[in-house]
Amino acid sequence: MRKDDFIGTGTLFRLFLKRDCLRFLLWVLAPFLLAVATAATFGAMDLETAIAEFISDPVISAMQGPVMSNDLAGVVVWRMMGLNVIILGIADVLTVVRHTRAEEESGRSELIRAYVTGHYANLTAALLVALAVNLTAGLLQSFLLMGIGGAARGSILFGLTVAAGGFFFACLGAFGAQFKESTGAAKGISLAAVGLGFLIMIINNGSGGYTVLRWITPMTWHRLTQPLAGNHGWFLLFFMAIISIPAVAAFKLSKSRDIGAGIIPTRLGLAEAKKGLKSPLTLAWRLYKRSFLGWFIAVGAFGAGIGSIAQNIGENEELGSLLGNLGGTDWTNQVGNKDAFVAIIVYIVALAVALYAITTFLRSHKEELESRGELILSKPVSRLQWISSHLLIAFLTSAALMVVMGFGSGFIYGLTSGAFGSTFIRIFNMSISKIPAIWVMTGITAFIYGFMPKAVPTLSWVAWALFAALELMWEGGAIDWSLMRFSPFSYAHYTVPVSELSMMALIGLVIFTVILTGIGILGFKNRDVLTKA
Repeated sequence: MRKDDFIGTGTLFRLFLKRDCLRFLLWVLAPFLLAVATAATFGAMDLETAIAEFISDPVISAMQGPVMSNDLAGVVVWRMMGLNVIILGIADVLTVVRHTRAEEESGRSELIRAYVTGHYANLTAALLVALAVNLTAGLLQSFLLMGIGGAARGSILFGLTVAAGGFFFACLGAFGAQFKESTGAAKGISLAAVGLGFLIMIINNGSGGYTVLRWITPMTWHRLTQPLAGNHGWFLLFFMAIISIPAVAAFKLSKSRDIGAGIIPTRLGLAEAKKGLKSPLTLAWRLYKRSFLGWFIAVGAFGAGIGSIAQNIGENEELGSLLGNLGGTDWTNQVGNKDAFVAIIVYIVALAVALYAITTFLRSHKEELESRGELILSKPVSRLQWISSHLLIAFLTSAALMVVMGFGSGFIYGLTSGAFGSTFIRIFNMSISKIPAIWVMTGITAFIYGFMPKAVPTLSWVAWALFAALELMWEGGAIDWSLMRFSPFSYAHYTVPVSELSMMALIGLVIFTVILTGIGILGFKNRDVLTKA
């Protein structure tokens, strides 16, 4: 690396910050506000009793692991570490890929390189933006802990641990962006790493919290630094060494390839299309096939993993009243801790699949913006055929992901439960009951796309974030169930036993999706097609 390779980094850093100022604010405030809600919730309780009840609950122990410090600040650390890193990890991946691979794919990176700009300037600026996001988020977490009585040293250590965990995924995103020409592929590779880290966190926490796995995933790095407990700050040096591996690899790989190319070359297609490639639907399937297959394998494997560890969740007659009364029901007493654990994980996966459905349909927006949609529509293809093909793929593939989740978790859990038939059907139904809520998210995206196509990427993500925030605020006690009902996911909520789900409500979600989608299609048919011009 030479000094000339970094010329223009400062200018690009300021440019990226200006472009991402609103996103920056969102990613920084989201974990902070959730931490504030957590602190407010536990601060209103008898803390000693609340901690004892949560620790005695094997479902929560499997998700969170043991508490390290039995005070309010320690509880915030216990509840928020994994969630902080997940939020920041997703933010970092999207930020870095947006300013590296997406810039190359659009051609803007090549334009910038035409000026006096170093080879590493773009990548360095993107990582600096991600670093700024993580440090700011970590600093806010530190201030919060100090504000509720946490010692300054431990509070700052927690903030740095959170920042290190998030920045690891930023560097992993930079590494993943070097392999494929597609922005979607770069995001997929990196977000899969976030999902794998989440799975490792659950396995670690479910095994007591202090297994060798705590060294591997950033979601559990607080088990090493132990903020407000042991305060082992020297582990930050270990984190820096781990973070440097994907970072250095990303820089090395970026110089060994051409702008816009990937380390893995794109396979050239056939000179002539196959006979089966005769409709917009088959073309759409070709566009989405690889992404879907990656998700399909990952979700299936994740479901099987969850099914295999569900038997490790023991039964406890004295479940914590806070968990048992969620939603005003005694759902854990009804279904048992093992089913409750699986229900929570299936619900989280459904939220992730909703993101997949949104991003899948948004591919049509990209196709339109890149003028490929206009090219297809210039042939004997109607607008209805074109947009319906993308919608159909989004609906069917998202449903298939929940089917494989239910099959994988239900099959393995059923084999280990001793009552395969009833267990498999129960877990499978639990999974597919989330499909209507996921389809609502696709319908909302289609509605926005029909009338506000330029804003659809932002607004569709905001809609998902709003429903996710409702869930987190409800769990934190900030809102009651009546407000939670505005989320489509509440109608297939994990606190409602699958045998008690309202079929009319689920059918209503499907009808609502059809209405939103139909209106969105009408809007698309009556507006101009977007182009780069």
